[in-house]
Amino acid sequence: MSDLNSVEQQLRDWIDQLAPEHKHTLLLMLAEDDRLRRAARLEFAVVQLRRLCVERELDWDAMVESERENFLDNLIRENELYATQIGKSSLPSIAPCLQCGREITPADLYRIYFGERPPSIERAAAKLVVLDVEVDAQFPLAAEGEVTIGRLDPHRGIRPDVDLSKYDPASRISRRHARVTVRGHQFFVEDLGSANGTIVNGNKRLKPQEPYPLANGDVLKIGETTLKFVG
Repeated sequence: MSDLNSVEQQLRDWIDQLAPEHKHTLLLMLAEDDRLRRAARLEFAVVQLRRLCVERELDWDAMVESERENFLDNLIRENELYATQIGKSSLPSIAPCLQCGREITPADLYRIYFGERPPSIERAAAKLVVLDVEVDAQFPLAAEGEVTIGRLDPHRGIRPDVDLSKYDPASRISRRHARVTVRGHQFFVEDLGSANGTIVNGNKRLKPQEPYPLANGDVLKIGETTLKFVG
């Protein structure tokens, strides 16, 4: 066995010994590291694109997305055209990649910018929809921070952001039942030690204080009330 395989096996053995909540924390840390690397690549691409715009007497920051896309399309076509000609390209140079040192082309800038730019707030916004009710009941979720889910209790000063009191006639929802948090652009749901639990997609019963990543269409059972996550 090579040294690389030996190290990999040791890491796998170590991860297998971690408690589930510690594994989850490790995955979140790795995801955050990846997010920071992608943010650095995006910042590098935007710096290069601003410089290329200045050389053409354009303002990158004043452009709408369709104009930016056209600008990059033209850069790519110019680059491909000059690549077929003899002699030095008249295209302005682009700094090499800060991570690997490889030369960057306009096509690389296109992929980095349009593939790694953070979604707008409108795209990141999500909502919870109450199912099995006659009225259209929806609760928007902010693109940052946290949202508590539960049942109103004004006497104890408990006012959840998502108040499900009117959809919980049997009072199966705890006053502080669950919460939804956002990290980066990922939404998580977490049970807060409720009496009747939080179940995802009919089979995953959440442990208290265990964040669970949400995907579009996931169905949450909060007590006896059913919610659909849309985001």
